[in-house]
Amino acid sequence: MDRRGRGRVVVMEDWTPLPIDKPVYANADPDSVIGYQTAMENGFLNDQGVQVRFPGFIDFAELGDNGRVYLNDLNGDLIASTSKGAVYRINRAGTVFRIPGVPVSGGRRTIFSKTDRELDMAAGGPIIRLRTDKAELLSVNAPLASHVGWLDNFTIAAEVNSGRFYHSGAGTPDQWDPLDTFAADGSADNINAMIVTPFREIMLSGSASIEQFERNPGADVPFFRRWSIGEGVSLPYAMIFADNAVWTMNSQTELVRFSGQISEVVSSAIGLLLEQIDDWTDAWIGGFPDKPMHVLGQKFLLMQAPKATNPYGTKGMTFLFDYKNKRWSNLYGWDDLTGTPIRWPGWSHWRLWDRIFIGGEGRIYELKTDTFSHAGATQRWLIRTSHMVSGNQVQVKGLRLQLKRGIGSNTFDPQISVRCSRDGKPFGTRIRRGLGKAGHRVQTIEFGAYGVGSTFQFEITCSSDCDVQLIGAGVKTEAIGH
Repeated sequence: MDRRGRGRVVVMEDWTPLPIDKPVYANADPDSVIGYQTAMENGFLNDQGVQVRFPGFIDFAELGDNGRVYLNDLNGDLIASTSKGAVYRINRAGTVFRIPGVPVSGGRRTIFSKTDRELDMAAGGPIIRLRTDKAELLSVNAPLASHVGWLDNFTIAAEVNSGRFYHSGAGTPDQWDPLDTFAADGSADNINAMIVTPFREIMLSGSASIEQFERNPGADVPFFRRWSIGEGVSLPYAMIFADNAVWTMNSQTELVRFSGQISEVVSSAIGLLLEQIDDWTDAWIGGFPDKPMHVLGQKFLLMQAPKATNPYGTKGMTFLFDYKNKRWSNLYGWDDLTGTPIRWPGWSHWRLWDRIFIGGEGRIYELKTDTFSHAGATQRWLIRTSHMVSGNQVQVKGLRLQLKRGIGSNTFDPQISVRCSRDGKPFGTRIRRGLGKAGHRVQTIEFGAYGVGSTFQFEITCSSDCDVQLIGAGVKTEAIGH
């Protein structure tokens, strides 16, 4: 006991750890969550339980139009197809060459398929092929395709608004016979997505089913259906292969992992948040079809619903999913004029030359692990804890954060801030502290008192262009009593 005051007895001051090493839980009202984070933005929880800021990016190349940029590669160069129909080739120095020829039409997201001789592109219109420096129509006899793939010298196309997929002749991608068609008719739904996995499986999905076709070597018919299941896919561009499995959004708007005919729901921790998304138009996952984002020792799937209304009332929800540890967080951009989070500014990502590129609007960015802004624009890192519940009234006499320090320069001391919501009331004033100039190594920062209450919720943010690694946190409490 602390007997500093005669005539009263006060319980000894104690430091209570804040569970900042716990992931986000968003399958309940935030006010009812205990022991988890209610929000993690532009950051993630690493394998040691440290909260780490997600990298930002720099400008890499500016294209000739302001369309959404979708990325792939061919012959050692980065290839960009935009929603305006243009195709560009970019070398590793960022020099841009516009490729002449037939535009990529159809108005949908560009899907790429690399063959033994070319790069095919489909966006709901004719299939376009790129061999060297000219974009050409693949064949007048090929169907209008939403998705295109390649397996064993056959080019495969999912026909727009139908349950059929077509294939070219073997080794003759420009020759298409209308009889070379298969029906994915396990259910009466149209094909809305297709990928060819590294295991040589053709995965075809509809709103009510998923079917797997495989090669039928030596037979007159080149493919056969191995199995079909009655779990549909809701989003045509939210299917990716990673970790020896297919990941996609099912018809109940759950992220599921498919291995064979068995699916596992992996989005239970954010189920309520996914249910509340009001617009899934143009949603996508990853660098289609098999490019998860591996960065800073972590393995992520990046999923975006660009037209969804986010909790801040603006458009764009982007999810970062650590698929090894099954942990979630969110990525946001920032509007400096309104001081509000907005859509994370990417439309695609692709890895080439051991670098990660992000397709924006009319430009390409490069992800940099030592940059924490969006091409000079603000990137706000945030953690919002759940309510720390004491049961009785306590006085919070101090907050202590253990952080990586000394991340500034000799003249620049980046700032981190904390504010508190007491007893469910609006958050109070932010208290700011420096993260330390270069050479500063003392890891602990004190933030002072936060008053008396029964529950306390903390919001920790940083908008400076700097690394943030939050290692631990604790509050000093004193019970109120006589």
